Amino acid sequence: MRPSDDGNIVEVEIEELRPASWGLRPLSEENVSELMRSIQNMGILQPVVVRRTDDGYQVVFGSHRIEACRRLDMKKIPAIVKDFTDEEAFLARVTENLLRNADINPIEEAEGYRMLVSKGWTMNAIARKVGKCDSYVCERLAMLDNLDSRLRAQVSSGSRLLTPSHVELLSRIRDKNRQTEIARLIETRKLSVRVLEDMLNGVPLPTKVQVEEKSGNCCVHIPNDFTKVLGLKPGQNLYMHIRGRKLILETLMTRKRKQIAPRTMPGLFAEAVPRTS
Repeated sequence: MRPSDDGNIVEVEIEELRPASWGLRPLSEENVSELMRSIQNMGILQPVVVRRTDDGYQVVFGSHRIEACRRLDMKKIPAIVKDFTDEEAFLARVTENLLRNADINPIEEAEGYRMLVSKGWTMNAIARKVGKCDSYVCERLAMLDNLDSRLRAQVSSGSRLLTPSHVELLSRIRDKNRQTEIARLIETRKLSVRVLEDMLNGVPLPTKVQVEEKSGNCCVHIPNDFTKVLGLKPGQNLYMHIRGRKLILETLMTRKRKQIAPRTMPGLFAEAVPRTS
């Protein structure tokens, strides 16, 4: 029986390391290349974390560093050895990636949470371990139950355009065919999470319109979907002002509710004029 080396830094043979049980992140070629350059110039600045198994060591986190060392033909890597159980190893991997703000696979993450729940963990205990609120864990688990199986497989395989926040919003849609339709729309239109949230709340998608000239002024035709949402009618007065590089439209009622003082800027008061052919 080997002596305890829990918490110590040891030199581990790279080829003898077993991969982590939970594939929360695919290997990023960009990250591996950056680490290779760093290791060549500065050496390994931070050891990886592994846990003991019956036949050696298993990676807990540090897969990118290990791959960088492997490509540099290094035989050993410094590692911190921890006596982690399966549950502790999974939670350590999740916490490490969340602290680094790394994009992790939400389906793999949720499957891990389900494993913990099946072993008696409460959602509150899981949330405290990973540094999140209870609702975060609940929403991840809801993905497994509410997301269309085809979409779940797509996300699990590593979709680049569907972020965990996208998937969380999609899982709230009851109609699973509608989920896949909107997922395709996200990928083709490259919709941000904020635009997706607005769309699910009934706000029309961003639309390209043409600036027209009329009586020496620039006029923009507002599509019907937008006028309905904003409650605009032909001939109604609007306030327009600039915020950064955005043009903001406000009705008189909206302006009164916000109690915003008028901003006097030449040419920024206009009327909503119906388009004529």
